[in-house]
Amino acid sequence: MIEEVQGDFLQWLRGFYYVAQRGSVTQAALSMGREQPTITRQIKCLEKQLGVALFDRSTGTMKLTVEGKALLDKVIPLFDSVQEIRDEFRQEPLEYQGKIFIAASHAIVNFFLPPYVASFLKTHPNVSFHIEGNFFQNVYEKVESGESDFGIAFADSAPSTVICHDLFESGQKLITLKGSSYFPDRHPTLRQIAAAPLILFSRTGSLEPFIQQRFAEEGLTLRSFITHNNFVSVKTYVAMGLGVAILTGHVVTEQDRETLDIYDLDEYFPKRRVALLIRKRKHLSPAALAFLRTIKMPDIPLAK
Repeated sequence: MIEEVQGDFLQWLRGFYYVAQRGSVTQAALSMGREQPTITRQIKCLEKQLGVALFDRSTGTMKLTVEGKALLDKVIPLFDSVQEIRDEFRQEPLEYQGKIFIAASHAIVNFFLPPYVASFLKTHPNVSFHIEGNFFQNVYEKVESGESDFGIAFADSAPSTVICHDLFESGQKLITLKGSSYFPDRHPTLRQIAAAPLILFSRTGSLEPFIQQRFAEEGLTLRSFITHNNFVSVKTYVAMGLGVAILTGHVVTEQDRETLDIYDLDEYFPKRRVALLIRKRKHLSPAALAFLRTIKMPDIPLAK
């Protein structure tokens, strides 16, 4: 038997979710398209209904209490189930519609996703995309919190709450200004690379620690004098002759060969797995499932 639930309980939970994710009532109201007092009232009603404080307000911020964290863990799959019911019983034409939310590494956003998104929109014009480029930890957080339908990033450190579906492997490439004299024998060793001025991708991503660890295993110290958080900018500095760089293979294109010399580093570095990241028991909309099939996931069944 289902007990009666007082008030607009689901809306209160929705307001709670957004405040928990955004860290403030103001930001939650902006995300939801609601007035701030409405969200404040929802939180107060929910706390009164449950008889617990969901946020610690002593510091002037909306920080989750222990009870708030426990509730958030239950709210995310709850709204997945609500969406699943709506998708299953909605009486609408077969044409896919709605918004697909994707969190991905910056490299994936710039170099992998564009052709798939463009192709999908040609055949499904009623679908829209919200794509956020983030460092890998932020991608994991977006997927775990339910803010994104799925993520695409390296699978090296994916949390246990996320299922990884391998998309492809990517090796490392060494790039230098075309015709530079850094590696005259055309077969650079790790020792020669370590001696060259290196332009590194920012440590806030996963690439720099991965590179640093490999050189440390050989007892080598890198001559890093520029770090940057943008792959395109790193290539720009290299093309100016300011140094050399090691980049993930899928961000180095054939067009880059016009200005850069490119060396494979597979003999020195293991390839890394790029994966589709989906939170366990996550409900995906028909549109999101259809898009995933266009990427490389024919084993994911479309919703009925």
